[in-house]
Amino acid sequence: MPKLSIIIPVHNEQPLLRRCIDSILSQSFKDLEVICIDDASSDGSDGILQDYVDHEPRVHATAFQRHLGTVLARKLALLDAQGKYIMFADADDLLLPGACGTAVRLIEEARTDIVQFSVDFESERKNANNLELFARVFREKEMESHGTNILYDCFVNHRFMHNLWNKIYRAEVCKQAVDAMPDIRLHHYTDLYLSFFILFFADSYRSVITKPCYRYHFGGGVSTKVPDGEQFRDLCEVSRAFPLMEKFLRDRNAYETNISVLDAIRSVLKKDMVNKLLTIPNLTSEIISDAIEYWGGDVIFDFLSETGMFKYPCETRLSLVSDLIERFKADQRTIAKLQSDLAEAQSKMRKMSPRSSQVLRSPARATSRLGHPSPVSSTIKQEVTSSPQKVQFRFVQKLPRI
Repeated sequence: MPKLSIIIPVHNEQPLLRRCIDSILSQSFKDLEVICIDDASSDGSDGILQDYVDHEPRVHATAFQRHLGTVLARKLALLDAQGKYIMFADADDLLLPGACGTAVRLIEEARTDIVQFSVDFESERKNANNLELFARVFREKEMESHGTNILYDCFVNHRFMHNLWNKIYRAEVCKQAVDAMPDIRLHHYTDLYLSFFILFFADSYRSVITKPCYRYHFGGGVSTKVPDGEQFRDLCEVSRAFPLMEKFLRDRNAYETNISVLDAIRSVLKKDMVNKLLTIPNLTSEIISDAIEYWGGDVIFDFLSETGMFKYPCETRLSLVSDLIERFKADQRTIAKLQSDLAEAQSKMRKMSPRSSQVLRSPARATSRLGHPSPVSSTIKQEVTSSPQKVQFRFVQKLPRI
């Protein structure tokens, strides 16, 4: 049995996949295995994995025939992992020389469940300002956390980030987490979702400043790109995770002690959704409708505040707001505030252009009450199946309904 298992989810990562795997296989620490999950790639990534499986016994791979998302990919890999310790890598990143030996030594010396190590960054955009900002967010500091404080220190106190790739974990904790973690088909914010459950079961956490062990490729992921409407809808799907996380805590009588954690996560993600809305070109009411469906009616007020729609009104913006008032319900106090702001903005527009108010519908008809959207449900049955033309499977099993 290897001492260390390194898990790599793969979805259309052909350009940098070999670089990532080679950076692991070339480590001076040899007592490891690499578990790759091909999440229905269409760019030849499966062929690269097949080549490694054929020639390198430390590399194991399986493949999804449908795009099921990183959460389920990592779950299957963790269930199969043989190592005493776990590390995660993204397929477009790489491990720096000596990383595995350093990480294993740190977690064994600390006798802790999780150890965070230092990282550095590269940017395909050659944008020094963004790269420096990103590096500043992930700047390491020496710290420890224990027991129920670990979740709080991550998501409320922000003493460390939830990312998986800059840490080494005791495998027993990770397996305990995925055994209890509700299945969900999720393509974004997947580090946050899995980290929540791992940190819940961890008893000890330590951050250590080391020489960089991991190189993060900044600028390639969807989180750093301007989304379109369809991509924004995919990003919003993380809201489906909240009922699952809440039920998990309630089932363990841990909800009351972790309300602030869930509130903090929800607040950060909702703010991120608002920021994403600000970047979408040609914003339509349909896109904002998606935001409201997933996050509730109050997200629109955060958005309007950020954009200054009322402070700096224009014909298109106010028409959009008026349409939203009619299409979505709100409690009386909220609708009254929106009507008041809209009326004030309309007045400004009339002074600037007499005909501008003609395109605005009256908000007076919007008087009903807004409730929060019901949780999105799915009855899709996912399966992991093999094919002689694809990556050789190390294991084959069915996924539960999600």
